[in-house]
Amino acid sequence: MNDTRHNNFDALRVYAALMVIYGHGFNITGGIGPGLWGVPFARIGLDIFFAISGYLVTASWYRTPDLPTFLAKRVLRLLPGLAACVVLTALVLGPLVTVLSPERYFTNGNTYKYLANIALYQRLYLPRVFEELHYSGVVNGSLWSLLPEALCYLTVPLFALLPPRPRFWGLAIGAVLLGSLGLWLFEGYTGEGIVFYNADLKYVLVQFPFFFAGALFRLLERPGRELYRADVALLCFTLNWSFASWFSWWNVPLEWFTLPYMVICFGRMSMPVLRRAARFGDLSYGLYLYAFPMQQLVLHLWPGNPYAIPLCVLLTLPLAFLSWHLVEKPALRLKPEGLLRWPGRRRADAAAGRTGPGRPPGPAMAAGENVSIPS
Repeated sequence: MNDTRHNNFDALRVYAALMVIYGHGFNITGGIGPGLWGVPFARIGLDIFFAISGYLVTASWYRTPDLPTFLAKRVLRLLPGLAACVVLTALVLGPLVTVLSPERYFTNGNTYKYLANIALYQRLYLPRVFEELHYSGVVNGSLWSLLPEALCYLTVPLFALLPPRPRFWGLAIGAVLLGSLGLWLFEGYTGEGIVFYNADLKYVLVQFPFFFAGALFRLLERPGRELYRADVALLCFTLNWSFASWFSWWNVPLEWFTLPYMVICFGRMSMPVLRRAARFGDLSYGLYLYAFPMQQLVLHLWPGNPYAIPLCVLLTLPLAFLSWHLVEKPALRLKPEGLLRWPGRRRADAAAGRTGPGRPPGPAMAAGENVSIPS
């Protein structure tokens, strides 16, 4: 854990992971769970992850505007924990919950195709596992979100090539266009669904606006400018309730920008208990990775358990702790230092006396190197 992280972002990531677990606790049994502003809790939790990632990953880029270093950091944050989860799921959990014999399970080609999840190629099923459950054969339905997360990462250095004003408008227009396309695919497309890298394209697209909006707010920050205000955040919250009541699904475009603002406003605060949320490690990514398999396992072992959601959290927390300390944290120690700067960026910033996105961030940005997913 980085001792300089005196803000609420760690607590927010854990809260987002718990929202996903809570929402999936209803969906995984075929039910319809509660939501907020007309959106299911699990989706809200995922949107929070993407908003935080957009803000902090953008800050990370402008601290070290070097493409190889940036990509290495993102890979080290995303893939080691994912790889450990996928391997454990396929080779340890799968044989325990399948109806096949160990010999037939380990000679089935689909067992090893599941490992493609490490390369962000979505494979939901293992051979004949959890056959009696609502999501029969599904092991980890949460992994689909890691592909849009990785794609969002790649947009950060691309937008950084643009001058400040086109960069700002590119992010804003890109958020609206990609999000609108995703909404149209949800509402208007009646075919089988457009598949991109074995993931439904509409699910990929609808997450981009939250990441882009988080990046936009980072770009708008300037020394001496009071960008984040609690009264404005409260107004955003009220507007979301109003639009959800009056316009149903169309409150989502409003949420693309209001939710990231509220999240960042709260995340930049420093509250006595919440700022120490990561004192035992950054558990949010591990919670997100292991919760779905644990929820399936709980329902498999104790069908109809009324305490399935809290039991899942209790089982997932130790796995998240081990994931952080045995896999994620050691991998992050391998992060390289920036040696090559993005062409001309440092010289141009120095010549212009720029104090915006190129300026080294203050204490509120200290958490940027350890962004979780989804975050």
